[in-house]
Amino acid sequence: MLNSSYISQISGFFSDKPVKRSYLFGSYARNEESEHSDIDILVEVDYSKNKVSLLDFIGWKLELEKITNHAVDLVAADGISKYIKLIIEKEKILIYERHS
Repeated sequence: MLNSSYISQISGFFSDKPVKRSYLFGSYARNEESEHSDIDILVEVDYSKNKVSLLDFIGWKLELEKITNHAVDLVAADGISKYIKLIIEKEKILIYERHS
């Protein structure tokens, strides 16, 4: 599991982005990570707030990699297949939620 310092930094990062929620999934969510594991993050983007471009999304990924000093796989919830989503739903852990 990702340590609380990283989770706090990730939450802070998303606090000014048009993101409703973010979740940890994959090896870090299952406590099966190794030193070579990437950090898998699923985000629910709020498109009603701002338009989010592919370049914005790539920028977020790169910033998260700087924050965590790990490779990050950033995935938009509306951009995954329903089959992959079923797998993620079983293991995801909420790490950020925007409060209105």
